[in-house]
Amino acid sequence: MEVLSQPSVPCVVYLDDEAGNRQAFESAFRKEFKILIAATPEEMWALFKVHRVHVLICDQRMPGNPGSAVLKQVRERYPAVRRMLVTAYADLQAIVDALNQGGACFYIQKPWEIATVRQAVLKAYEEIRGEEEMLNTIERLRTANQQLDYALRQRLLS
Repeated sequence: MEVLSQPSVPCVVYLDDEAGNRQAFESAFRKEFKILIAATPEEMWALFKVHRVHVLICDQRMPGNPGSAVLKQVRERYPAVRRMLVTAYADLQAIVDALNQGGACFYIQKPWEIATVRQAVLKAYEEIRGEEEMLNTIERLRTANQQLDYALRQRLLS
């Protein structure tokens, strides 16, 4: 099993109940991104436990759990993961739910275009890396501030 670490390429989970769609997605992007595929939300959760996932691309129409509901659950458990909805149907309410409740950052219409998906994933990954860099900078500044505060107190006490 892989340890949760920062890979040099985006890790994308593609959740779709149709095997042909999963295979097509994996074939299209496996050379550029780390692609993990799941047929059910349960398989997806198992992947999240052992991989550092950056982007989830989720089909809307799946048995039992619509994609917009899955995006909402991922938003609650893994808020840093960028969430995208893919569907072949023009279901306005699903799109609204994916945006408002699931925090989707991108909507992909089937059949998807490789260039469009690539650009969306790269943009999402760039945002994540930027946020992580900012958090690291804040932590370094916090540590430096604590050290300066300690040095100042020591100087004032002596």
